[in-house]
Amino acid sequence: MGVGCSLTRRSLTGWIIFLGDSPISWKTKKQHIVSRSSAEAKYCAMAITTCELKWLKGILSSLNVIHTTPMLLHYDSQVDLHISQNLVFHDRAKHIEVDCHFIRDVIILEDISPSFVPTNEQLADIFIKALRKQEYSFLFCKLDIRDLHPPT
Repeated sequence: MGVGCSLTRRSLTGWIIFLGDSPISWKTKKQHIVSRSSAEAKYCAMAITTCELKWLKGILSSLNVIHTTPMLLHYDSQVDLHISQNLVFHDRAKHIEVDCHFIRDVIILEDISPSFVPTNEQLADIFIKALRKQEYSFLFCKLDIRDLHPPT
């Protein structure tokens, strides 16, 4: 997540979803709302990504690919992860209440399992942030993308 448009002030949501070691879905999208805080924008991104995970799980299920364990959601905001798992922070997050309840319900149902990943290792940043060459190369290598038709 990052401030995407300097005119509309809408943040960007980006995700990359893996099935095993293979990326199967990725997207960068401008959020529909203007967030009042970075926490709100990040929590909105978490809710949008959770919806995508649930949709993909349904698609895989219709193809008889059953996924019984919770899907991992790697996230780089410890505050948002704490809000998603604890009712204690609920008063601090009233402006994102619907997303809080949605994500908490999905966690309780064990559809997703959120976990922290350091910001410098967040693979989705390759889609939503302007990165220095070194950061870009590091994330690109972590994606393990190979050119199937290298020049001869």
